[in-house]
Amino acid sequence: MDKQNLSTKLANALEYNDIEIPEYITQNLSKTLRDYQVKALKYYLLQRQKPSTNHLMFNMATGSGKTLIMAALMLECYKSGYRNFVFFAPYNNIVEKTKSNFCDERSEKYLFSREIIINGEQIKIKMVNSLIQNSENGTINIYFSTISTLFNRLKEGGERENSLTLQDLCDKKIVFLADEAHHLNAETKQKLNKSEEEDKQNWEGVTKKAFKANEENLLLEFSATIPKFESVLEKYSDKIVYEYALKQFHNEGFSKKIYLLKYNGLEIEERFLGSVILNIYRMLLAQQQGFFLKPVILYKSRFEAQSKENERLFREFITNLNANEVGEFIDTYANLSKSDDDESVLFFEAREFFKSRNLTNEAICTMIKELFSAPYIINVNDKTAEEQRQILLNSLESRDNEIRAIFAVDKLNEGWDVLNLFDIVRLNKGAIKDTTKEAQLIGRGARYYPFAMQDCDEFRRKFDTQRTPLKALEILTYHAASENEFISRLNSELVNMGLKAKKSKNIILRVRKKIMQSEFYKEAYFATNTRYKVSSQNSLFADEIVRRIISKSDYMEIPLFNAKGVEQENLIKDERKEESTPSHSEMKFRDFPQSIILKAMNILHKTYNFATLSKNFDVQSRRDFIAKCLNLTIKLHPRQTLNELHTRLKIALFVLEKFGENLNKYLDSYKVGSWRAKALETIGDKEITRDENSEEFSGYEWFYFDKFVGTALEKDFLDFVESKKELINKHFAQWLIVRNERFSELAIYDDREFLANGEENKNYADRFEPDFYFLGKRVRDNRIIMQCIIEPKGEKWQDDDKWKEEFLATLFSKKPIEHKGISIKLQGMPFFSDNKRDEFREKFEGFVKSL
Repeated sequence: MDKQNLSTKLANALEYNDIEIPEYITQNLSKTLRDYQVKALKYYLLQRQKPSTNHLMFNMATGSGKTLIMAALMLECYKSGYRNFVFFAPYNNIVEKTKSNFCDERSEKYLFSREIIINGEQIKIKMVNSLIQNSENGTINIYFSTISTLFNRLKEGGERENSLTLQDLCDKKIVFLADEAHHLNAETKQKLNKSEEEDKQNWEGVTKKAFKANEENLLLEFSATIPKFESVLEKYSDKIVYEYALKQFHNEGFSKKIYLLKYNGLEIEERFLGSVILNIYRMLLAQQQGFFLKPVILYKSRFEAQSKENERLFREFITNLNANEVGEFIDTYANLSKSDDDESVLFFEAREFFKSRNLTNEAICTMIKELFSAPYIINVNDKTAEEQRQILLNSLESRDNEIRAIFAVDKLNEGWDVLNLFDIVRLNKGAIKDTTKEAQLIGRGARYYPFAMQDCDEFRRKFDTQRTPLKALEILTYHAASENEFISRLNSELVNMGLKAKKSKNIILRVRKKIMQSEFYKEAYFATNTRYKVSSQNSLFADEIVRRIISKSDYMEIPLFNAKGVEQENLIKDERKEESTPSHSEMKFRDFPQSIILKAMNILHKTYNFATLSKNFDVQSRRDFIAKCLNLTIKLHPRQTLNELHTRLKIALFVLEKFGENLNKYLDSYKVGSWRAKALETIGDKEITRDENSEEFSGYEWFYFDKFVGTALEKDFLDFVESKKELINKHFAQWLIVRNERFSELAIYDDREFLANGEENKNYADRFEPDFYFLGKRVRDNRIIMQCIIEPKGEKWQDDDKWKEEFLATLFSKKPIEHKGISIKLQGMPFFSDNKRDEFREKFEGFVKSL
């Protein structure tokens, strides 16, 4: 039996010992953690309960938010007593980007909350130039460096100011955060090339020595790729705390799909024009959907001189472009489109879109000339204004950043986090062996650009199974000249990485004719529920809701404002001692002078103006709001004084901001509506895309569609139903089973606000798309439709989706849904799976036989 690695052991342990992510992590981050990020943190927290090593690796896909994991880990480490952090990476652009993530509160990509509160204390993030000085209490100190700079600082010893020695690090507990950590393995690989030999001491050697300078130090590595050398894999077998592969990341919908667009000829102008047309199309398509998108194009060359020349050719091309060229190009490539899955379909859809908007070729040409003029082009190979250029590259998604075209060689191959890159254009020819490097670049550029649509996850692809032009907003297009061998190799690389599916085919599922002709089809209904955003209702909150919002803010711990330096220094030293004794005094917030509270409300005018408050709260004035809704108990630090007006104002602002956060969180949350009947006829034919080797089955006469394409487990379920056909026919006069092929009409939402044990349901209002619906009328009652929802589930997914099974188990207790003289009775089954066959069979037979 193969030796289990660390992440597998932790996964097994979590099945029996689940862990909650502490609020001092979730409430101090500016972003909501995704499910897989929550998992990564749970694995880490479990490992730290009985740590076998202080050296850990997070092996997570490019674009999966490793930097957010780092921010969360810094909060956890601070809570555990660490104050000093060293972030290092191979390249300066990664370091500069991460400085913005951790330290620049003005940045849209800043990862911490505006105010960080741990143990009732306000924490600062401080970028430091040296770790020699004693660290300030109440502060997370971060030293940023490239590995070569860190190596030089340590190598210089005491020869220059602010240099470091390993001795300097011995008396400090330090957390080392290593990004793009696959570069750390030069020493572990057995065969080194010349460059790697030079890096040997820099990377792995120095890091190892610095890490071991204090036995309490932590080394946390982050990388999307680990070199596939046996010695490297052995080294990490007990260190990989969490794995999240690019293939899984892509398959779960968190990255763009990839289209490889091969042009007819080798002319560079074709690729210029194709890329800018798609850029304009995507921008206008997003605008039509009601959200902002400024797509970016990366023009890739092999050498810097070539890149500079290509930039000159591009500017010249844009200047000389005319409407006839635009029209001819769009028509030529639109007419080449063969199917919905053909790469050139984007040009067909662009043409149809432009027509629908009455956009002439002249208008499109003018738009291209304006949006791709000189101020909106950047060449990252320039040596001048490097700092300003880095700021632009790190904020490409911002409305204030108007850069659309980027010319580069290799500078952006690593450490570039951009969401709105939609086109990569290969400007050189030949260089067949570049496919691996190009595939890795595509992997970086495939980060998903999030946008909201009703009932859809903002951060995932939404249109994989739909025929819609909106797919263009979820596709990264790679433009290349007509070089068949290069495209073929690149496609293979992308398939191996998990970024592109193997060859697929389109399959049309048609409603079975015999079913369409039946009376049951014409008269049948099924029931589902819906969800809506609280903020969409514009109605007054019920008293119970107001009490709930107040309770979220009640007994709020207030950090120490305007403390003297000596008192501030003692906060951490005495932390453990204070935890065992009462450390806060309580008072009613509304006992503050109303003039102070009203002044704070004026400062926070957007949330606390009367027009906004009166939309949701039954109040006659802002003073009335204070009396009714701010009846909060606040907990003040024992050293807190209230003599100064500006101190009381700061406290009032803090309380109102936290109350506002809880209010806005509720307004942004979802409520689940009632169950309603829908006609079965609304579920029509569907075109789906599957692997070209997918099998099609058509032998089930009771199956809604004329064929079935699915997993082996789903096929086992249908075979099970076929084996029970005689039993079902004995109790049901008419019945059928509908497979849910991502029909929005068949989605349901968990409507349990509270669980049976009285706890709030964390999955309340979560979307669930069950695989199968059983619908039937019993032999003796023509007015009742029995609806049974069934979900086949592989064993490895059962723990994550346990809430779905628990939700299904509550359906039988719901009142029947009445519609046009018909009653729809709901039922849900336990998961159909290999390890639960007997339980499922017993429940299903019980459902069939029940009266």
